[in-house]
Amino acid sequence: MATQGGDSYSYVAYQSDEPKFIGLAFEVADEADLAQAIADHGASDVVEMDLPGGGRSVSLFDPNGFRVELVHGIASKPALQSYPEWQMNSPLGYPRAGRFEPKRPLAPAKLFRLGHIGLFVPSYLATQAWYKDVLGLIPSDVYHVPGQPHVQIVGFLRLDHGEDLVDHHSVALMQSMDGRVDCHHISFEAQDFEAQFMAHRYLETQGYELVWGVGRHPHGSHVFDVWRDPDRNRFETFSDTDRLKKSDGTRIHNIHDVEMDVWRSDPPDRYFS
Repeated sequence: MATQGGDSYSYVAYQSDEPKFIGLAFEVADEADLAQAIADHGASDVVEMDLPGGGRSVSLFDPNGFRVELVHGIASKPALQSYPEWQMNSPLGYPRAGRFEPKRPLAPAKLFRLGHIGLFVPSYLATQAWYKDVLGLIPSDVYHVPGQPHVQIVGFLRLDHGEDLVDHHSVALMQSMDGRVDCHHISFEAQDFEAQFMAHRYLETQGYELVWGVGRHPHGSHVFDVWRDPDRNRFETFSDTDRLKKSDGTRIHNIHDVEMDVWRSDPPDRYFS
């Protein structure tokens, strides 16, 4: 399955006797990175990919058994047409002049790319170390147990592109209370919050199960909307996310001081259950 943003695919599903998350993939900048992953981290041999767009890949496994593929050379395809750009008037400026703002249709979301993935892991610190040391990810915001800054249990990790801006996080790691290893959610970028609200209404008319949304996370700042598919996997749309550089560093927070949704006062239980 592909987004409308020009990827050959961004999500692969296989029929199975039970729902199970297999793994995730990162695109590398150069084919030499595949050989380096073999030499430095014991990745599998390079294989030709039998999926839309072709390409080559190697496979690694993180400490929780998730397969992490590094891919290169997958062909892109033309992006589909977006909605007309949203312009919002406010007391600080009125850019929408001399026209009526077009409304988004009551329809499924238009998705532009896969933005990030959330994982349940038994040990946050052990998993964070692997994603930092092997893939070079940088923690953006990290949550710790109250009164114990060294006991970190949740973190949002971004790519290291030096001083180029990247999303607040590409991977979210959440330490599970029961030792579970699983995917929490997969998140795709929508064009704007208006499109998210209209897609939200559409999913309501189809009887799908809402998890949480439309809301805004305190860290990353993105507007989010989370639903379950028929196999009870969580899928999220997001828009308006923060963008950071390597030099922006890492922030550490007491988890009891963190809200799940700055637009609501609901406890976060159903989001993490």
